[in-house]
Amino acid sequence: MADIDLTKRLRQKMGSRPRTRGRYNSSELYAILNGWTTPEQWLNAPEKTVEEILRMWSGIGVHGQLEDLMGKEYSEKKREFHYKDITLVGKADFLPPHKKNEVWEFKTSDTAMNKAKPWAEHQAKLYATMFEKKYGLIYQPVQNKDGLFLKHLGTVDRDDKWVEAELEKLYEFHLKVEKLYK
Repeated sequence: MADIDLTKRLRQKMGSRPRTRGRYNSSELYAILNGWTTPEQWLNAPEKTVEEILRMWSGIGVHGQLEDLMGKEYSEKKREFHYKDITLVGKADFLPPHKKNEVWEFKTSDTAMNKAKPWAEHQAKLYATMFEKKYGLIYQPVQNKDGLFLKHLGTVDRDDKWVEAELEKLYEFHLKVEKLYK
């Protein structure tokens, strides 16, 4: 009996979506502001590799399992942040009802981490402002023979002035993207 290749279906489900003019995802902001994503690449996103798609698919699965365990009503909360004529969209992984001053970001990886990556801290700091929380905490779901844990990787403080400066940098990027539409 032959194997069944699901790669095409996975590509259809997880592939790049068309961009919406003036709308940016918080998860992409670090790459944009550090020059890893050019305006041309943002507008015409390259096709994702199978490895990238599988990593995303796996992460979505873990996030879904965490939602089931911790409460869907506190998970994947979306917020839009408007600045000039752009919108930054953020989706917090978890807003803990027992810790009203915190927003939590989960980072999935096959490799155990000891501390948060700079882009994870960046995203958590954005979320602290976007969701009006005092702190952004980064966790990695880890499982071993003893159970399932959220390993704390870092905490960032809310800093509205920093976020405004980041949004201004994003706006400069946006102006470059706008030139590509002409």
